[in-house]
Amino acid sequence: MRSPRPTHAVYGFLVAAVLMLTASAALAGETSFRPSYWLPENVFPPAMVVDKIFYGILYLTLVVNILVFIFMAIFLVKFRHREGRHARFIHGNNRLETVWTIVPAVILAMTAVLSESSWSNIKSPSASMATDPSVMHIEVIGRQFAWYFHYPGKDGKLGVRNPTKVNPLSSIPEELVGLDRNDPDSADDLLTTRLVVPVKQKVYANVTSVDVIHSFFLPNFRIKQDAMPGLRARVWLEATKTSAEVIGTKPDGTPKPFDIVCAELCGQGHYTMRGELYVVSPAEYEKFIAEEAGMLTPAGEAY
Repeated sequence: MRSPRPTHAVYGFLVAAVLMLTASAALAGETSFRPSYWLPENVFPPAMVVDKIFYGILYLTLVVNILVFIFMAIFLVKFRHREGRHARFIHGNNRLETVWTIVPAVILAMTAVLSESSWSNIKSPSASMATDPSVMHIEVIGRQFAWYFHYPGKDGKLGVRNPTKVNPLSSIPEELVGLDRNDPDSADDLLTTRLVVPVKQKVYANVTSVDVIHSFFLPNFRIKQDAMPGLRARVWLEATKTSAEVIGTKPDGTPKPFDIVCAELCGQGHYTMRGELYVVSPAEYEKFIAEEAGMLTPAGEAY
């Protein structure tokens, strides 16, 4: 009996899938990060331990994998089928079973201890950082399908965002995220679609969302934080290098940014939800802030 052949509908589906993936890649545009098959360069010192844990687990599993295949080959050859040989059934070895239970348990416990300390350092910044005047404070807001960044104005205070003022049909960023310009602290605030921070500057960020769950992912900082509607999560970062030093510059000499990615499936346009993080010199940062502030009227509204 002949096996059934794929129908024309199956071929059509495969062709359509390839075309859709190609179109999606074209619409998404070229990533700012240079293609690589390995980890992007880490520029956040507290996250260096993340790479150490990753490499430790990688090399450990590589050694175990090699040993397993070596023993498998030995057993395949030594206990291959031979005339007159009969199988023997055994009930295991208590000592071996104890060893291969305790050793992985110890390794997992050590990994958990190292992971917990690094997790706390990155995800739970100290209370002093929240009030330290030398620390830069911002708010990261996720919305289908873009990232918005809320900077305080000259008064140094982040104004109020009011959920009742969110207008999903508007094209004005303030209305899309519910920034209340009537609040005195919000009148001089800046709302941008690109994140710009000075190099070697501690940045304390509240991460939230106005619609669905997003995930604020910075590959070069090893930071990944879910953005939850109605909740504020905390992360902090500090870059040791500018994005131009790591990613390079554009043909016109302007720096290329680090990627900001949404790592949570958040809707049909999820693949387009990428942002830009420019780590620049203090002078370039001040220039950026001045340009953004210059787009505000005295009442705080964008021209």
